[in-house]
Amino acid sequence: MKHLSTAVAAALLGAVALGATAGTTLAAGNIRIHGSSTIAKKIVWPNKGALESKTGLSLSVITNGSGNGLKDLAAGKADMAMISAPLEVAAELTNRKAPGSLDVTEFQAHRIGSVRIFFVVHPSNPVKSLSAEQVRDIFTGKITNWKEVGGLDSKILLVNERAGHGTRTVLESVFMQGRAFSRSGRVMKALAQQTQVVAQAPNAITFGNMSSIDSSVVVLQGLEVLQPLSLVTKGAPKPEMAKLIAEAAAIGARL
Repeated sequence: MKHLSTAVAAALLGAVALGATAGTTLAAGNIRIHGSSTIAKKIVWPNKGALESKTGLSLSVITNGSGNGLKDLAAGKADMAMISAPLEVAAELTNRKAPGSLDVTEFQAHRIGSVRIFFVVHPSNPVKSLSAEQVRDIFTGKITNWKEVGGLDSKILLVNERAGHGTRTVLESVFMQGRAFSRSGRVMKALAQQTQVVAQAPNAITFGNMSSIDSSVVVLQGLEVLQPLSLVTKGAPKPEMAKLIAEAAAIGARL
């Protein structure tokens, strides 16, 4: 009994090493956060080091859209979801595509800020402002030519975000008043790509926020939509998550 066999000693050493590794992983506090690219770009990525330092967490961030973030949270693939639309709206849109696929009854949304959505056109477009109703009619396909709103005789090119992503979801639920987006035009993976298309197409129009809009396009005056930003947990947030939410909200308040 004084001397352990080689096999037993190796097994004990392996168990000790495994325990040390597990303890290290737990201490590191890796948190998987999936969802909205708007939150990632505006709050998480620019401040990732500070957030990790203040919370003691290691953040693993995947941007795959608000709806996918919620689905990953429900499936246990993420610990928190980033959504740039109201929770009920994002969930309803996801379930509209696949009825009953997402149950958010245990989810809690924690508001951490908001951004403004603007509509943009090419700098050469003589149309510099539109009413909300005119923009709705353009994105539903009721108005198809710029001459109908005081512009040139040119067919309007719609540039949209993918369905299920936060900015488009907010516009569908808050701005469009129940009207569906036209299926014509181009659908892009990211808001920044939408801006790039409009910068190269004089007849195009799209939407975005200040993270995706630059001087290559012109913002239509007098029209903006407020977009809520939230972190979502399944049930009440654990203490480390609550601390992350508080730190993210402090950053969001400065947006």
